[in-house]
Amino acid sequence: MSFEDREEEEGDGGFSPVRILSALRRRWIVIAAGTVIATLISAAIAFSLPNRYEAAATIQLDPRKKNVSNVEEVLSEMNMSTATIESEVEVIRSRKIVLQVIDRLNLRNDEEFAGTGLPAPRSAPNSNVGEPAATTTEPEASSDPTAPRRDLVANAFSSRLSVGRVRNTLLIEVRFTSTDPEKAALIVNTVAQVYVDEQLSAKASVAKHATELLDDRLDSLRRKVSEAERKVEKYKAEQNIFASEGQILSEKELARMMEQTVTARNKTAETRARYERARQLLRSGRSASDIADVLSSHTVRLLKEKVADASRRRAELATRYGDRHPRMIKVRAELADARAQLDREVSALIANLENQFQEASSRERELIAGLNEKKQEETERRTANVRLNELEREAETSRQIYQVLLSRFKQNTATQTLQLPDARVVEFADTPLYPAAPKRKQMVILAAAGSLAISLALVLALEFATPGIGRPEEAEGLLALEHISSLPRLDGIAGDNHDPLLASRLMIAAPASAFAESIRALRREIDVRQDHPGPRIILIAASLPGEGASVVASNLAHYYAQTGERVLLLDADMRCSNLSRQLAPGRRAGLAEALSGNIAPEQAILRDQLTNLHFMPARGGGPMPTGQSELLNSPSLPAVLGHLKQQFDTIIVDAPPLLPVIDTRVLADFADQIAFVIAWRKTPKQLARKALKLLEVNAERICGVVVNQVARDILADDQGVDSIDDPGADLIAQSRQRQPVAAA
Repeated sequence: MSFEDREEEEGDGGFSPVRILSALRRRWIVIAAGTVIATLISAAIAFSLPNRYEAAATIQLDPRKKNVSNVEEVLSEMNMSTATIESEVEVIRSRKIVLQVIDRLNLRNDEEFAGTGLPAPRSAPNSNVGEPAATTTEPEASSDPTAPRRDLVANAFSSRLSVGRVRNTLLIEVRFTSTDPEKAALIVNTVAQVYVDEQLSAKASVAKHATELLDDRLDSLRRKVSEAERKVEKYKAEQNIFASEGQILSEKELARMMEQTVTARNKTAETRARYERARQLLRSGRSASDIADVLSSHTVRLLKEKVADASRRRAELATRYGDRHPRMIKVRAELADARAQLDREVSALIANLENQFQEASSRERELIAGLNEKKQEETERRTANVRLNELEREAETSRQIYQVLLSRFKQNTATQTLQLPDARVVEFADTPLYPAAPKRKQMVILAAAGSLAISLALVLALEFATPGIGRPEEAEGLLALEHISSLPRLDGIAGDNHDPLLASRLMIAAPASAFAESIRALRREIDVRQDHPGPRIILIAASLPGEGASVVASNLAHYYAQTGERVLLLDADMRCSNLSRQLAPGRRAGLAEALSGNIAPEQAILRDQLTNLHFMPARGGGPMPTGQSELLNSPSLPAVLGHLKQQFDTIIVDAPPLLPVIDTRVLADFADQIAFVIAWRKTPKQLARKALKLLEVNAERICGVVVNQVARDILADDQGVDSIDDPGADLIAQSRQRQPVAAA
């Protein structure tokens, strides 16, 4: 993976379990101390808190019908849905219930609430909880229930009151906490009882209000019904409309006339048929006896029997007597008389039928004329009935509404005092035997767990909240370079801010120290990465000042010199020249003078008699002449470096920082190997990437990254040891080894 591919990555070794465990192991004392201190403080606070007792009462919402009477109630039965039960929970904890309990138990004079509420009202000196409150002078604003008020006693009471539904049942549990167990039980029982009483009061209030509304409405409807009925009667009188048994008289008369007309028409048809039949028989020459068959008369029937009897006797006598026999003459006379009587009777009946027919026809005509006249009158009357029907409907509607409301009014009046609540207290609270709060054990456990979590977070924040890398191995992922060495921080006696000369010659002062071992490891990594044998130039580069590149270059050069190689340490930082001031405070010339051609390069080289290390300062001890910083870009630089490379096996160049100046990029063109130094947790990651990017032209010459100033516990953790020896423990011949480099 190239450097560009990793430029936006945070690198390996970020939030890894290994790094987290390492951080926790190194700072376990901080974690333990923070946890113990916070736990002890929380325990002290928990045991200093007063005991608080909690009492609980249970209320059941009862959806069953409770009919004391058979009339309908004003309020319907409660619908026991989830929303209804939650609403009742809020009603129990409402300010109205709370204030009633406070007033009923006189809690404004109670010591537990006296410090949280309004000034206590005037009452009896020895008033206690549960005693009726004395007459008080309430603020004027309290007379208006809708006016907003600030009641701290009610707020304190509500904060200790807990109301909740018991799982998915119709039970509601009411809890209250207090410093006095008996007071807690008394208050929670009072809350439950006040809630039940408030339900009854609400029902009675609604019923009373409904009764008052109905009473007012009934008065209005009563007047409206009377007025409507008066209008109906007045209109009937004006239009001469009369009714009998709920029916208008004219309509009854019309119905009777229609019935009479139908009867007369039937009777006329019947008499016409009988009369026409008799006349037809009479015209056909039929005998009276045949005509008598169509007449329904008792007299005709008797006469026909008389004729038949006379005919029978005449026939009997004719067989025994002759025509002149007296009995025959008598029978014939009787027969003739009977037939004459029958003819007369038939003629009379036919005449009577004709009269009946004439009378029926006349009656029918009269009835039809009267009916037509009555129909005309009824048509005119029905036009007037339209308005009458409208008035009657209005009166009937008003009468029905009045009857319904009157019935409802009587029901409400009868049931106003017969209301039952929709809830009941199924379990009153007992005096609690043990305090419910504070839960000291839980408080201590939570405090310990919380402090442990905070301590862990703090340790991890210290571990990961750093501008630079947290662990040396992160450098590989951050910079896409091999991590070739980690150098411990020189705390105490060898720190950069304490003794810079000792830090630059620590390979001589403490050869058995961890720092020295790290320098040896660094040399080996550089050597194994050498592309070709022979003289070489090793450039030690860093991003910013203060990252310890000079210390690394100096100690690496001292170690090469100790092994018998001919080594030159070259201070190429002609602006600051820190290494020159430390190792050669009495210098007269340096690299600047050699590049300017004033002296030969050999005249600027100093030699350490102890280690045989050769050192070329950056410049002489005087002020730097103008334009001397541009000497590195002059053609003399490759000539000087080539000349020095012929005389020394290894040339180690202490280069200036990459970001502030361009010098290091110029020197990198002539280096055989480049070691890039960054400071642990000090060099910002973005700046390190930026500095390394400046060396892209010579990227193939970079042999790796050196992480400097690493904490000893980090190195100990990486190396699997308990501790790393202090570099000052092996200081020998310190006075001699701290001498500057002598002249060549």
